[in-house]
Amino acid sequence: MKGLMEFHDILHGIIRFSDENLTSLLADLIDSPEIHRLRNMRQMNFDVPLIQELGRSRRLPHSIGVTYLAVELAHSSNLSLDATKALLAAAILHDAAIPPYGHLVESELKRVAPNFNHEETLSQLIRGVIGEGNDYEEIVPGKQLQLAKILQKHNIDQDSVISLVCPKKGTHSAVSADIDIDNIDNVHRMAAMLGWDNAKQNIVEIRKHMRLNDKSGLSFSRDAIKPLEQWLDFRQRIYTMIIAHPECVPYNALQTDLVRLAVDSEIITPENWYMTEPVFEEKLRKHESTKILAQQLISGCEYHLVDYVWFKNFNTAKKLKNAEIAEFIAETVEVDFNDSGYFVWNEKGLVCREINISIDNGAELKTLGQNSTSCMIALVKKTQGKVKLLKKDKSEWREGVTTSFLKLFEVDNFEAEFPETYKGSFFAETDELHFELN
Repeated sequence: MKGLMEFHDILHGIIRFSDENLTSLLADLIDSPEIHRLRNMRQMNFDVPLIQELGRSRRLPHSIGVTYLAVELAHSSNLSLDATKALLAAAILHDAAIPPYGHLVESELKRVAPNFNHEETLSQLIRGVIGEGNDYEEIVPGKQLQLAKILQKHNIDQDSVISLVCPKKGTHSAVSADIDIDNIDNVHRMAAMLGWDNAKQNIVEIRKHMRLNDKSGLSFSRDAIKPLEQWLDFRQRIYTMIIAHPECVPYNALQTDLVRLAVDSEIITPENWYMTEPVFEEKLRKHESTKILAQQLISGCEYHLVDYVWFKNFNTAKKLKNAEIAEFIAETVEVDFNDSGYFVWNEKGLVCREINISIDNGAELKTLGQNSTSCMIALVKKTQGKVKLLKKDKSEWREGVTTSFLKLFEVDNFEAEFPETYKGSFFAETDELHFELN
């Protein structure tokens, strides 16, 4: 069939685009260097044996999946051709400005350059003004920027695309909101790759009952509530595993150290953020400051988890960065072995998220889920050879970490989880400890 584009996808099955008004645009975008780059960008930041499929998945299939949802919504909502083309472009481009190792590199670049942000970077990429700000900039080796020319060729307004991928504060779009086609596809895609039951069926149920909405981005019928609650559960289970599964912590710690060294050594900077992951990792293996750690990406992680305390469900006004928490803990809690270090993951609204959904095109607003607050503080050994703390030493370390945490965060009510109480869910289990300090 003339103009037909077909993709075989782990989540959606066979994806077909048959509208000739759209396939020429989609073909040009997918063949652009900016989108080809996503073939070499992983969806997940780290490669843990426990969850190998996530570590191998690339961002391009996800971007195509989001585009599939966008076109389906556009047709069901009778969107105009111009609006549909803008939505398609926004969907396929939404991850185009992600750096290698994703949000981990983004956060470290923001540490040294506070004005660096994903929204502005993506806006510049769409306008064709990254790097030196000229059309001859190579986003992948030997390939110059093409997005701006492609959008112009298909009579698509750049600002319309930017307003969808980077909506102004207080506004939402189908591509960027508390719940949007990006995170609907992403969470279900990760669940499918993990082999979890019902992931593929659940997204089908959501698709049946969602429409475009000018104010909220998406609107749902009441029949979508149950599958949306399942989406929230998939999300919290996935992020709980990534953060707190004892096998994931050492890999998190290794990659955090590696990326921090890479930014401090200016291997990656706010000016060259767009390098692909293969190029980035080659630079890491060659640079004197990172080559020892980078080799472990191939030979296997030599970091080992010694212990952790995962503080959860506390209220604090403090906004602390992971690095400053780790530094404070290292200064205040003694450890009796060499080559120790701390991995910290402080989050709010990442593992669990409160979402406000529009029901029946704004007739009702319903709140689902709740925002998580947690801080993982893990003690790791950064060289070969495991360390096992005696029961007394482990108890003293946990007490010391808790005391420092309370002082730093100024809290008096929290829950705590440990490696031996890990259950794969953020929500309290019988083995989880609840503390109230008077």
